[in-house]
Amino acid sequence: MTKLALLVRGTALLICLLIFQPSSTSHGQASGSGACISSERDALLSFKASLMDPAGHLSSWQGEDCCQWKGVRCSNRTGYLIKLNLRNTDMYDRYDMYAMYDMGYNSYDYNYYMGDYSYPSRSSSLTLLAGEMSSSLATLQHLRYLDLSCNDFNGTSIPVFLSSLKNLRYLNLSSAGFGGRIPSQLGNLSKLQYLDLCGNYDYYDGNWSYIVDLAWLPRLSLLRHLDMSRVDLSSARDWFQRVNMLPSLKVLRLSDCGLNGNVSASISISNLTHLEVLDMSHNAFTIPQFGNLSKLQYLDVSWHLYPDMDLAWFPRLSLLRHLDMSGVDLYSAGDWFQRVNMLPSLKVLRLSGCGLSSTMSASVSLSNLTHLEVLDMSNNFDTSLKHAWFWNLTGLKELHLGYSGLEGSIPSDLANMTALQVIDLSGNQLVGLIPEKLGNLCNLTRMRFSGNNIGSSIGEFMRRLPKCSWNTLQEFSVQDANMIGNLPSWIGNMTNLSVLHASENMLSGPLPVGVGALSNLKSLILGNNNFSGVLLKEQFANLGKLELLDLSHNNFSGVLLKEHFASLGALKILDLSCNNFSGVLSNEQFASLGNLKILDLSSNNFSDFLLKEQSASLDNLKHLDLSHNKLNSVLVGEHFTGLLNLKYLDFSYNSVRLAINQKWVPAFRLKYAIFRSCQLGPRFPEWLKWQSDIDVLVLSNANLDDVIPDWFWVTFSRASFLQVSGNKLHGSIPSDLQHMSADHIYLGSNMFTGQVPQLPINIVRLNLSSNTLSGSLPSELNAPLLEELLLANNQFIGTIPSSICQLTKLKRLDLSGNQLTGDIMQCQKELVPNSTDQFGSDMLSLALNNNDLTGEFPKFLQRSSGLMFLDLSYNRFVGGLPEWLPEKVPHLKILRVRSNMFNGHIPKSLTSLHDLHYLDIAHNKITGSIPWSLSNLKAMMTVVSHDTGDYIYEESIPVITKDQKRDYTFAIYQLLVVLDLSSNSLAGQIPEEIHLLIGLTNLNLSNNHLTGAIPNKIGDLRQLDSLDLSFNEFSGSIPSSLSALTYLSHLNLSYNNLSGAIPSGQQLQALDNQMYIYIGNPGLCGDPVGRSCSTHDAEQSGLEDIDHMPSVYLAMSIGFVVGLWTVFCTMLMKRTWRAAFFQFVDMMYDMVYVQVAVRWAHVMEKTQDGAP
Repeated sequence: MTKLALLVRGTALLICLLIFQPSSTSHGQASGSGACISSERDALLSFKASLMDPAGHLSSWQGEDCCQWKGVRCSNRTGYLIKLNLRNTDMYDRYDMYAMYDMGYNSYDYNYYMGDYSYPSRSSSLTLLAGEMSSSLATLQHLRYLDLSCNDFNGTSIPVFLSSLKNLRYLNLSSAGFGGRIPSQLGNLSKLQYLDLCGNYDYYDGNWSYIVDLAWLPRLSLLRHLDMSRVDLSSARDWFQRVNMLPSLKVLRLSDCGLNGNVSASISISNLTHLEVLDMSHNAFTIPQFGNLSKLQYLDVSWHLYPDMDLAWFPRLSLLRHLDMSGVDLYSAGDWFQRVNMLPSLKVLRLSGCGLSSTMSASVSLSNLTHLEVLDMSNNFDTSLKHAWFWNLTGLKELHLGYSGLEGSIPSDLANMTALQVIDLSGNQLVGLIPEKLGNLCNLTRMRFSGNNIGSSIGEFMRRLPKCSWNTLQEFSVQDANMIGNLPSWIGNMTNLSVLHASENMLSGPLPVGVGALSNLKSLILGNNNFSGVLLKEQFANLGKLELLDLSHNNFSGVLLKEHFASLGALKILDLSCNNFSGVLSNEQFASLGNLKILDLSSNNFSDFLLKEQSASLDNLKHLDLSHNKLNSVLVGEHFTGLLNLKYLDFSYNSVRLAINQKWVPAFRLKYAIFRSCQLGPRFPEWLKWQSDIDVLVLSNANLDDVIPDWFWVTFSRASFLQVSGNKLHGSIPSDLQHMSADHIYLGSNMFTGQVPQLPINIVRLNLSSNTLSGSLPSELNAPLLEELLLANNQFIGTIPSSICQLTKLKRLDLSGNQLTGDIMQCQKELVPNSTDQFGSDMLSLALNNNDLTGEFPKFLQRSSGLMFLDLSYNRFVGGLPEWLPEKVPHLKILRVRSNMFNGHIPKSLTSLHDLHYLDIAHNKITGSIPWSLSNLKAMMTVVSHDTGDYIYEESIPVITKDQKRDYTFAIYQLLVVLDLSSNSLAGQIPEEIHLLIGLTNLNLSNNHLTGAIPNKIGDLRQLDSLDLSFNEFSGSIPSSLSALTYLSHLNLSYNNLSGAIPSGQQLQALDNQMYIYIGNPGLCGDPVGRSCSTHDAEQSGLEDIDHMPSVYLAMSIGFVVGLWTVFCTMLMKRTWRAAFFQFVDMMYDMVYVQVAVRWAHVMEKTQDGAP
């Protein structure tokens, strides 16, 4: 026993010596030998030579003693390198919008940035020069600790040689830009205790790293910490069994790994009993019985998409402190509260978005939840929370009830929670001021009331804040809370305030000077209000910690001065867009903003931009938006010299001219280059050749008159959005664009020739309209994702090929303005019966107008239930308009079929098209009468604008109105309410109910055979801009109600049978061409036709007498004939009368003859006497 005791003491002494013996030296300490081992130094230098280090993280890697280098640690005993920490600590903070872009977001959200999210900054990451990582690190065989996290290794695979570092205890490769399959050779690292592989995203291929088989994992038997979050494990079917074979595991994080399916309940989890932290969030598998994990303190199964979770095992987790089940459907789990209430150690409970429609009563015993400090019940409930159980949790420090259906006043029950630090009541329907009872909440640090309907003055609301918390409050958020008034001048007393968000209200007045006293303020967001006045330097005097300043969408004015920003050295985002600032911009104004990353001055009145000399003050700037100003500068390359890190540049809608030398090579590498409506031409800008990182390029209406260079299609082959429309670019488009990555290509309104090229496989929207492309449409279009195909106003000939019918995702098709012929019904033959994935099933807009197409109304539209716009005008379609339109195309808004050969009646079913606000069937062969039911078209019975949803129409569309053809953009087009039935063969009367269509802006019924009177209530159509009833057979008087049409600018009533006085009215008298409005109506009188109605009445009376003359003449003729025949018959019957009559005639003849002869002789005698 004595020997055994001595042996034990000796062993203990040896262990103590080993424990207290200094084992290593770190940066700043000398190793035992005074210098590192040369072979390891060479290995590090070789590794450094294979990297790009833009931030200079490895700048200290020089000299003989590598143990002194940053991130390197050597053993004091052996001198061998045992620790290499190359973690990139320069993270994207919450204000850097490009973190969002890189992670796949399209825009930045301020609220998102206020969360605890961070990502590695790629601009300061270590990256590979080329190929794979240098294998020189394999020389470091004594390495125990390796951290390469938060860098960017270009999407290469995790190097296999790392598995040869047998002594590794710690390996962190998280967020390092590795891609592809994670090597199974990592299983050789049998001494590993810490392994972090999370978040490796290949930015170039857009995929997360993945594991197919986890058979190697159980060999890491000493592993205590395993994080494979966001590693794709969807193919690793045995993942749970493999993880369950790690007996030493304490921390397991498998968030968002694509895990799904069932985990057998029969599998024992006895090997995981040491687990203290378990994160299985954002997956979709059945959560197994974790009740055996008795040491578990942290459990996150949030946003777990598998339904019907069994919570019977919860009470056995007696040490659980943090439970997050947000997004888990607990609607059917009626016992969730009882189970959670049996967790005595619980401090954090998050149940946001769990489908809880009601809450337990306050009378429920909460004896086991008395330690609760954080409660998140947001995005739940549809009933009152007045008697909810959590109001009795007086020890709560955080209460989150956002989007919980709260209505009425702010709950006064909050007064009992005196320990509260965070109150989040966002997104409810709360009204009124803060209750006075809350005056005892002296520990408040964050208060969020955004998205409510407070409806009071912000000054009065803030005055109700507990005064004892004025020095503790750090965040005050009231965005979109229906607040008015001015910010209080005493706001400077809230000295600890770091976040003030009050955007999207109706706040007014100047920015109070007191804001400048908030020395701890980091985020100030006051956009979308009615603030006004000029900025003063006192308003920003002590804001040295301010990182985000948003004053956009207000009415601020004046000139920006450098004094305004002199104290804002920490500022990272400055948004002053959509105000009335003016003057000249120069680098001097922003000289103190060395950390600025985002500068948005768009939509102001700045007149010039001066930044000619190099300015180091903006060398961190990544986002510059000067669009929608009045800049008329001539910009040269020197303007951009100091903008080394610029990624986003927008000069759109200015008069700037870029006179940049064709040989200039910019120092920046843009991702977004937007120069819409600027003067870049006439030559295509050569400096863009070096911007191969561009993802979005917009050069529309940029005065370019050049052949598009060949390098364009190579340099921007990886871009996703290319827009160069509205220029004079000419030449031919390459016949093959399949190498392009773009999903949006807009080349419309140029002078391109040739044919439609082979398209990129990922193309979604293509615009080649308004060029001079010719030939036939392609017989093959390998573009399965294509949603928008615009080929209008070219010179295409032939028929519409069947390849169009293969575009089953097409939402918008425009083939108008070409020379296409044939029957479009061939698409019907290409469709698979009863298939939901067919041509036309997603169609929103179809334009085939101005061609020479034939056939009947296209039947494939019967499956286009979402169709909103249809234009078949100016073709040769025949047949009748279909009755199935309201049933099959219920959302149709615009229907144009003018100038075809459609016949038959107007379908009465059209009245069921409740969204139809534009109906044009003019110049066809339509017969019958106007259905009275047309007056029930609901969209024409309102003056509210017609929304087209989120679908964008960018081209102009022709409209026939006021006897003219006009082009309107769709933004204007959707405001028109038009009914045009002109130039058909319609008969009958105008339905009296037409006056119900009060939204009509254009009514044209001309050139028909309509009769009867013009409806008296036509004056109810107060929105009418154009009214044409000419060339019909209307009779009666013109309704006096026409004078009430104050918007009327075109009227034509010519060539009818109208009569009476023309109504007077200021609007009617202001119309042009008064004479032609009423011509062809002889019964009308008044100034426009030059006939006085009083004289006209007398003439009308005379005309009435004249109207009786035909009968008088008829009577006289009959009397004459009767008298003549009476005399004739009498002489015929009486010979003596007949002899006496002719004797009288002879006597009269002789008398007349003698008188004429005598007088003639007398005249001739006088003529001869007067002769010379």
